[in-house]
Amino acid sequence: MLAAARHGLANEYPDDDSTKEVVLQADGLQHAGTGDRHVLMRWLNKMDGDGAHITQIVQLTGGPGNYNFFTPVVKKQSENSRNSNTFYSLGQYTRVQRDQIITLAKAVQYDKRSRVNSCRTWTRDLLEAMVKAGLLSQTKFEEIDTGVPLRKRVPELLEDAA
Repeated sequence: MLAAARHGLANEYPDDDSTKEVVLQADGLQHAGTGDRHVLMRWLNKMDGDGAHITQIVQLTGGPGNYNFFTPVVKKQSENSRNSNTFYSLGQYTRVQRDQIITLAKAVQYDKRSRVNSCRTWTRDLLEAMVKAGLLSQTKFEEIDTGVPLRKRVPELLEDAA
């Protein structure tokens, strides 16, 4: 039942074969420098009948001690979200390239119990994999790494490994 609920909009508004802009969204208009800052990738699947943006999302969800990766995730993006967050354009991607991004995202290793490596760490690993695969320039990666800022992976705490 949960899977059906999670895939509801994905079934109604699936990705298509057109070339689309993929963006990285960082929570808020700027980072305060302390605490976490949620980040995700998204692209527009369609506009619904009311003009709402229906977007496909690639993200590590949850929080410290309870992280997960699900795909596909398709959600309505509110106007508030479009106005109150920071966006970095990764570029224009074909359907094949977006599928590659999803494949790379599935391959990013993470410990769902982690209390030290967050979605910013996972996203950094994904963006680095995209650079290696030729899907993102090193210059764009560095712009995002500095702007968000992303976090480098650190060893898990011993209590997390138990």
